[in-house]
Amino acid sequence: MAQCVNWIFGRGVSLACNLRWTVPLQYSICNREEKIQRIKSALRTEMESPLVDSSTIETFFDNLKSRTATDWRHRLITTNWDTLLEKEISALGLEVLPHWLADSYVYHLNGTIEDHADTKHLSPFLLEEDDYTQRTPTTEANQAFNYLIWGNVFFVVGMSFECETDRGLLSNLRKIQDEVPIGQSTWIVLNPDFEALQASSTRIASALPRARVYTKQINFHDWMNDGMRPLKELNVFSF
Repeated sequence: MAQCVNWIFGRGVSLACNLRWTVPLQYSICNREEKIQRIKSALRTEMESPLVDSSTIETFFDNLKSRTATDWRHRLITTNWDTLLEKEISALGLEVLPHWLADSYVYHLNGTIEDHADTKHLSPFLLEEDDYTQRTPTTEANQAFNYLIWGNVFFVVGMSFECETDRGLLSNLRKIQDEVPIGQSTWIVLNPDFEALQASSTRIASALPRARVYTKQINFHDWMNDGMRPLKELNVFSF
């Protein structure tokens, strides 16, 4: 049975694509639903900016496609609202699922700006200030959580688990970590910001005390240029 690398992407991958938009302070006067609609509208516009360059994600997929060993797969999970990852998966023009992908779906833990006719199966749209109880069970959220708890290898790109909803996710993992493989998993955490890197690794280690957590202070683009060596060391990459 193939093994799987679980990629958890935070804002770092969006920054690598020059998508630097953040929620404006003036949105704080809006009620929750109005704020969500404004965020979705603004982010859709920002994604169409000529300054946004998704070539970093394209390079990432090129590496996975050409270097992944036949007994490994990759799964894409994100806390971001944007759909940059989906855009580049679509650009691959897949007719069949390639050997290096566990599936072609991007799991959004905190919701997405993408419009769907039926949203009841999707993860709820979560704001940074939301209480962790806003992370209500849905088909997508449950699938993503189940993939997490049965995972052994995780790469975390550019996130610190700082907001309450993301800390709540780690809290839920901590409650069951003695019963599932994630309790003894391996985590590689990438972030160019030293404080965010330390915060992320500390929070993961606290939630999963038997897990192995390794850190690298580097941005995603430079890490790829450096050869993505941990993937070779784990035998995920064949060269």
